[in-house]
Amino acid sequence: MPRTKAWGYSEERALIENYNDKTIKELEEMFPNRSRESINNKIKRLKRSGKITEGKELDAIRRAYLQRD
Repeated sequence: MPRTKAWGYSEERALIENYNDKTIKELEEMFPNRSRESINNKIKRLKRSGKITEGKELDAIRRAYLQRD
């Protein structure tokens, strides 16, 4: 099984800083070398470790509903 590229410090910081106000599609554009699954899994790990404690802003939730496939 091939090893995937580890998340760098700057990528992790950017994800933490932008999680609250960006949708998953917008995060995918920020991290073009990361899949949606990879981004979601990293978010789950950051939440478990306490690095992400806040939820999504209401505006981001509304945009996410509009961006659904």
